[in-house]
Amino acid sequence: MNPNYLTQYNLSTFINAIRNFLLKGGFFEHHLYSTTNYRIENTDTFKIKDNLYLRYNPEPDIWQVGIKHNNFFWIGSMFRNEGKLSDLHQYEFTVVDIYQSNGKMNNVVQKFIELLKNLEKELNLRNLSDLEIKYMTHEEFVEIDKKKVNTKHWLIVIDYPAEESFYDTKEKDSDTTSKFEIFFAGKNGYVEVAACGNLGQNLNDKNFIPDKPDLLNKELLDKKFIGFGIGLERLIFLYDMK
Repeated sequence: MNPNYLTQYNLSTFINAIRNFLLKGGFFEHHLYSTTNYRIENTDTFKIKDNLYLRYNPEPDIWQVGIKHNNFFWIGSMFRNEGKLSDLHQYEFTVVDIYQSNGKMNNVVQKFIELLKNLEKELNLRNLSDLEIKYMTHEEFVEIDKKKVNTKHWLIVIDYPAEESFYDTKEKDSDTTSKFEIFFAGKNGYVEVAACGNLGQNLNDKNFIPDKPDLLNKELLDKKFIGFGIGLERLIFLYDMK
């Protein structure tokens, strides 16, 4: 989104409202710096110099917080070298990354809707939290016309294949993962708002972070964390739309 005064004001108010909502809910806030000393492979990362990169993901650094905390979050900037800029694709954007222990998909969907309701109440926003929630498999989603939306609703896309995985758990059929994504369906088509999944071992053939071989330990996996990252500028974009 364009870095004008209104956008920055909206971003600050959204961040403050979300932070207060999570802190009151017993979540621990963790700080991460905007640079990392490793690169996530096969990504459009910005390299600063030598072995220093702008943060592309909060993972895996955020995961270590789970050793001491069952519920935690991070709010901050991420940087991606987008090939084409737009309202939904910028070099720098803001994410809130939330983790809950022993979580399931319905816990994430419930927490997401609770978060929206709190934002709408605190910031006097139009109501999006009461829209219908629909579900669709990833296989079905890739086949539909993304530009045709009959009614506004939230879409939960489930059953992502292993090649779409980034440290997720397997589903019952072993060919799909716990990864799922939350989309807003409206006049702009389908806008991805949140990426979600249960924390687990890397399931695909890509070695995303070769410099960090020990990303997960048994203590983290035993807590069965589920995480979801929300793009805040995208959320603002939805509420700002007429």
